[in-house]
Amino acid sequence: MFLEVENVSVDLGEFYLDHANLKLDKNDYMVIIGPTGSGKSVLLETIAGFYKPDTGKIFLEGKDITNLPPEKRGISIVYQDYVLFPHMNVFENIAYGLRKKTDDNEFIKSKVQEMAELLKIAHLLDRSPETLSGGEKQRTAIARSLVVEPKILLMDEPFAALDVNTHAYLTALIKNVISNCQTTCLH
Repeated sequence: MFLEVENVSVDLGEFYLDHANLKLDKNDYMVIIGPTGSGKSVLLETIAGFYKPDTGKIFLEGKDITNLPPEKRGISIVYQDYVLFPHMNVFENIAYGLRKKTDDNEFIKSKVQEMAELLKIAHLLDRSPETLSGGEKQRTAIARSLVVEPKILLMDEPFAALDVNTHAYLTALIKNVISNCQTTCLH
């Protein structure tokens, strides 16, 4: 099993995630569906390491990651509100995580260009985030998450703020990109 969430409970006071269980194989694309307030975001954020479970364990590639900090898990997360750095252009936003791993500028430039081409935003690399459409912002956020080659990509309602046509287009594009990158995805 690639990812296993075993009896995870998280008490946030106003919300309680109760004994969540989940199994995901490598390269799977799983969608979690539930009503607002059912704990989808809390589950994703617990897997990412933002919350420590009160009970239960989280395993990634057979290793217990329950107590690992987020930056040591090899997991990326994309939210519906993009969370782009306004003072950085698209290139710099995508390169952000890579710069934490290496200072090889040629490698960074190559990886950012490759990811931008996959997500059809290569022509936007010099633009500021505030000049982008919602779909362009989301593709930039997804590129930033995928360029670091995470073990798992978590997506928390990434298309909720988009119009129907953009939503349909991006759903197909992202599924294709995630498949090409061989990334396990929990959406």
